[in-house]
Amino acid sequence: MKDGGQDDGIAAPGAADRSANERAILSLLRLEGPVSAADIAKRVGLSAQSASVITRKLEAEGLVRRGTPERGRVGKPSTPIGMDPTGAFSVGLRIGRRRSDLVLIDFEGRVSARLGQTHAFPTPAACLDFARGGLAEFRDALGSDRATRIAGIGIGMPFELWDWLDFLGAPTAEMQAWRDFPAEHAFAEATGLPAIVGNDASLACHGEHLFGAARNLRDFAYIFVGTFLGGGIVLGGQLHLGPGGNAGAFASLPVAGAGGGMKQMLEVASLLQLERRVDARHPGRGQDLLQRPSWTGFEDLEETWIEETAHRLAWTVLTVVAVLGLPDIVLDGSFPGDVRDRLIARVEALVAAADTRGIKPPRIVSGTLGTTACALGAGYRPIVERYLVE
Repeated sequence: MKDGGQDDGIAAPGAADRSANERAILSLLRLEGPVSAADIAKRVGLSAQSASVITRKLEAEGLVRRGTPERGRVGKPSTPIGMDPTGAFSVGLRIGRRRSDLVLIDFEGRVSARLGQTHAFPTPAACLDFARGGLAEFRDALGSDRATRIAGIGIGMPFELWDWLDFLGAPTAEMQAWRDFPAEHAFAEATGLPAIVGNDASLACHGEHLFGAARNLRDFAYIFVGTFLGGGIVLGGQLHLGPGGNAGAFASLPVAGAGGGMKQMLEVASLLQLERRVDARHPGRGQDLLQRPSWTGFEDLEETWIEETAHRLAWTVLTVVAVLGLPDIVLDGSFPGDVRDRLIARVEALVAAADTRGIKPPRIVSGTLGTTACALGAGYRPIVERYLVE
């Protein structure tokens, strides 16, 4: 992952020492769940003796554990071996335009603890304090022994954040503070953990692919409707970042503006538009109302926003499919589930009614993780680097 021209990430301690066979076995267990020793040897291409030596080593390190022997079959009972969820942990931070989320995840990617904070706009100092304080809480909850098993912290943040905060009314000085902010070094220093920084939307796509509705999809585009608009591309089962690390930048797609000019997609298809309209009716309350688990009090604005946004998203969907020929589009956002369902239904109807000669209309898949997707995708990066096959 990249952070606006920074290195791809800091490898976790011990990453180079983890053998390819150990990584292969751990990756197999992550994907398949508990597997017998004989099946591990067969699937990874090892002798039974080699597989046994490696799995016992991993067991001694607390990374895998043995289940109850499965009886009732001919021959010696088979003992399934699976990942130990407490064998490793990691922290994921999502830096959003209006909200940031911090999660502690276990070896299997399940959320063990989470914290959140809202803001008018994010600042480097506030984000560092949030990560530092949240990590202290997580360590206290884990206890001294398990706290040493935190592999690192992954951070998902918008690229070139200083170019966008003016949409949120942020002071120029606060915007410029992000320009030369050495994110990986700063978060590593603040937390004492290896840090990996990546684009927030790409990591949300990664999280949905690993743990959400897209876990079984191999070729798809992911569109996330938040305060702005973002996304990601997965090709052949791998997150595709592009040469600049920012593939799937749907917010920057050009659309026709007034007087024959151009504007960007985020200006016409994002929650920022709805927030401004709610603010006009309820001064200063737009951000707070949109952060609620259910939306009430502005139903007419909501319906208008869904209709307008659905048209823009349908255009985006067909454009992406025409260029990449993808069979699936995963759609999610920072809104209640019922809003997502209505938005998707309208996008599906618009795509079905469109002129699709020359392309095959895709399936629209509902995302399941919402804002947690980015924190999960970011948080699992240190675990992958230290223990698994990419």
